[in-house]
Amino acid sequence: MKFESVIPEELGIPSGGILDFLNDLEERKICMHGIMILRRGKLAFEAHYPPFGPDTPHRMYSVTKSFVAMAIGFLIDEGKITLKSKLIDFFPEYEKEAVHPFVREMTIRNLLLMATAYDGTTYKVSDSNWIKTFFTTQPTHKSGTVFKYDTSGTVALTALVEKISGQSLVEYLRPRLFDPLGFNPATWCVERPEGGSWGGSGLLACIHDLASFGLFLMNRGNWEGKQLLSSSYIAEACSPLIDNRVAVSGTEMCFGYGYQIWQTRHNGFSANGMGSQLAVCLPEKDLLLVTTADTQSITRGSDIILEAFFKNIYSKIKDNPIEEKAEEKEKLKRKLSCLEFPLVDGEKSSPLEAKIQGKTYRFADNAMNISRAAFSFSGGEVSMKYSNESGDHEIHFGLGKFKEGIFPETKYFGKRIGVPSGKGYRYKATAAWFNPESLTIYLYIIDDYLGTLKINCFFKEEYLTLYMTKAAEWFLDEYSGMATGKAD
Repeated sequence: MKFESVIPEELGIPSGGILDFLNDLEERKICMHGIMILRRGKLAFEAHYPPFGPDTPHRMYSVTKSFVAMAIGFLIDEGKITLKSKLIDFFPEYEKEAVHPFVREMTIRNLLLMATAYDGTTYKVSDSNWIKTFFTTQPTHKSGTVFKYDTSGTVALTALVEKISGQSLVEYLRPRLFDPLGFNPATWCVERPEGGSWGGSGLLACIHDLASFGLFLMNRGNWEGKQLLSSSYIAEACSPLIDNRVAVSGTEMCFGYGYQIWQTRHNGFSANGMGSQLAVCLPEKDLLLVTTADTQSITRGSDIILEAFFKNIYSKIKDNPIEEKAEEKEKLKRKLSCLEFPLVDGEKSSPLEAKIQGKTYRFADNAMNISRAAFSFSGGEVSMKYSNESGDHEIHFGLGKFKEGIFPETKYFGKRIGVPSGKGYRYKATAAWFNPESLTIYLYIIDDYLGTLKINCFFKEEYLTLYMTKAAEWFLDEYSGMATGKAD
């Protein structure tokens, strides 16, 4: 989809406010991948953080749920289901199971509202059939009563769409939604272990696709004069239908929930995915904020983004065009020319580098099963060679800059959950010295799966202590823990 682009001041948005927004995110170390701001259907601002661009397929995580809700709406429009339909009626193969009455009475509307009979997701990553667990897990309460985030309910809705249509989620939505909105043909979805789309978290699409989807919701399903989906369904889906204030700990998404769509401040609504994949619709000002990012390692990352947006942009918007200020425009232009992931603060070198260059440290048993590690420094870069259960590996980092590479583990998931991809994920990594003995490393996974690995390396006399933490779903698990090794 190509958007009509205008200067932000033409839409009443000051460039200085956008600059302050970007600076706030940078100061808070938010790992942004892309930002789009649209008003009245026109593009006021767009930014991309390398290597991501407007056409880069990006993991949408739980934004996928909002697309599943639209697929349910299309099935309703086609007369194949109703909101009152009971899910179990479409899965007679599970009738022979000991299905609890609370599970039998769950309706499609219950699932859309995150008001299932469960206090959380019923499946584990190790389960071979996620749909079966949804029908056979012991419930905790009656459905349709309270909000409790439950991805397995969305997975069950996805299975319903695919069972009725005989198509994958993407295949079903392509002629009805994706093609009319101009989605990238490369849009696809990660699969569940048993096959079928992972509608809870698996969609990969471009940031422009997400922006189109936000406008589709803002326009109540009308696209270029054609009503693609019932406006009444979308109006209901985007409304505060159930109270989520007890279940949600953040400050920006506790205003109620619709059909797989969150409510926000200022009577807005949002498609929201883990790591701050956001399409925030604010009809009162005909305004749309779209972001892609990876904030899994930041507490309340999405809240920080929205707080900065409301403070620096939303509160400063005028109804009419405003004067363009040359100084603000130039500062914003310079900022856009040097966008980057958060670097590690610190020095680019340490007097210790010469002493530890190539030295091998041997580790006793530890949580990460790292047996040895060695560091080399050259040309403003550092390499870490190490051995763990999966073999001998090497990763590279820029000192005060970024270095891209392929993470050496090949057992992490690919097109289907539970099936190794057989190749490493792409990454970009940076490092800096906090003091002459303490080196800190940030490694960002930038593949179909997103995540962050942080490492503190403390060198003292003949010892090296490693402290690793990870923020990633279902991978990098073995890169979490502490260990001390001694030099040979």
